[in-house]
Amino acid sequence: MQTFAQTKRLKWFFTVAAAAMSLAAASDASAQPVLTLEGSCPGPMRAEVRNAPRNVSAFLLFARSTGSFLIRGGACWGTTLGLSSQGLRQVGEAITDGTGFASFEGNVGRAACGGYLQILMGAGGGCQTSNVVRIE
Repeated sequence: MQTFAQTKRLKWFFTVAAAAMSLAAASDASAQPVLTLEGSCPGPMRAEVRNAPRNVSAFLLFARSTGSFLIRGGACWGTTLGLSSQGLRQVGEAITDGTGFASFEGNVGRAACGGYLQILMGAGGGCQTSNVVRIE
């Protein structure tokens, strides 16, 4: 269960993230962002997002399980993630390129194996999420 302080930090994160994303350029609204994951856990892995809004901040989020975490602050107010609040945190940030592509690379520790990732990004004042991917 999350403490009040953890909830407050998440609200702050989503407020800051939404503010950064509101500066985004417009993209093709019909495209659905797709997150893929390469590699084996534990070890080096690469996450990629395609079909995302162009030239925006893309935040890679981790949680221990899937769920329906509702963002209740900032410009992403009302956006529902496919992740639970259990262990929810930002683990990466990148700027999508002119085609809506971004990648994240790193070594994934054993404790993250079996967890889940999702991308949160915004364009034109709204927020978008990718699919949810299990870390295996």
